[in-house]
Amino acid sequence: MPANTVDTRPNLKAVCSRKALSEAVQTVGHAVSGRNALPILNHILIRSEKEGLRLIATDTEIGISCRIPAEIEATGALTAPARLLTEVLANLPDRSDVALSVDRSHTVHIHCDRSDYKILGLPAEEYPNLPDVQDTASFTLPQKVLREMIRQTIFAVSPDNTRPILTGILIAFDGETVRFVSTDTHRLAVKTVVAKEGQGAQNAVVPERAMNQLTRLLSDAEGDVQVTLSSNQAHFALPGADEVQITARLIEGQFPNFQRVIPTQYQKRLTLYTQSLLSAVRRASIVAREDAHRVILRTGEDKLELTASSQSGNAHEEMDVTREGDDVEIAFNARYLLDVLSVLDTERLTLELTEPLKPGVIRPVPPPAQDEEGPVSSLAPDYLCVLMPMQVA
Repeated sequence: MPANTVDTRPNLKAVCSRKALSEAVQTVGHAVSGRNALPILNHILIRSEKEGLRLIATDTEIGISCRIPAEIEATGALTAPARLLTEVLANLPDRSDVALSVDRSHTVHIHCDRSDYKILGLPAEEYPNLPDVQDTASFTLPQKVLREMIRQTIFAVSPDNTRPILTGILIAFDGETVRFVSTDTHRLAVKTVVAKEGQGAQNAVVPERAMNQLTRLLSDAEGDVQVTLSSNQAHFALPGADEVQITARLIEGQFPNFQRVIPTQYQKRLTLYTQSLLSAVRRASIVAREDAHRVILRTGEDKLELTASSQSGNAHEEMDVTREGDDVEIAFNARYLLDVLSVLDTERLTLELTEPLKPGVIRPVPPPAQDEEGPVSSLAPDYLCVLMPMQVA
């Protein structure tokens, strides 16, 4: 994201759509954390660009910017408190233009239809520059693929701030393959795709908050995201005329060697229907809450029994299963099962097991390959989730 090197004098005058300005303020406002020691970091910077306005917000950990079209009568910049500006713009008359200006006392003037507001701002020149992210490595992904990668890994990020390196998602790029990895030591989620375009190689751990904000900005629409990684920053440039960009400071440290956690072989494998298992676990988890969320899986011939017990009662579910190897008896945390099952989009899944107290691996069963005349995607995903079991009570 380019550094703030343009005119920041308090003489900005511009006219733009109220709707466009309100939406842009809400977009960048997600970077304002509300816990900033510096008052100016609770503000949004608005500055003029050629034929438009650039809006920027940052808390120095995350920065978000976007652009809207506007008629620029005088170049310059202003800042205004994010919360107050958001609420004022959201309640001004619809389908109207906003006249935006600032005086030398840094007071922001907003005129819309027959409404006039004055908001006390701060000197725009004091707003911190957003970092230039050095192009150590970069790649391109469709935004709907990037959104899915985050969705299928972010649930396993650790909430434990005593191990900061686990509170983000590892992006591992080797020049061709992009891998997202997260773990809280009880489970591990790994999603792998092939980048459309890429150069360099870099590992980067992006904080959970930045990934959550990025997910807010992504959609299922067509268009590619350009991702740039450096030794201490990650930059995401989203498609679209509004030129939305997000920059995040990386978490320092060495991410654990996750490959060692993934079992390389299995002795038993269960193939199940995803929605059937998800529904059964969801129901059984109601009873399992009082027993450390423990649910027990047992096989018998071509059936899988899922049970849970507590002082309040018992739960028993039964479903069809295709089993390879001996019968199974193993317990898992119902919440962890629900997290991974909720992000699987395939009709079926496999659960690979070795011993009752050793990790199990959940993998989606991909749909049948398309015929030669159908589209073949180079971004076909590879996904797995490793779960640590619990003692069978």
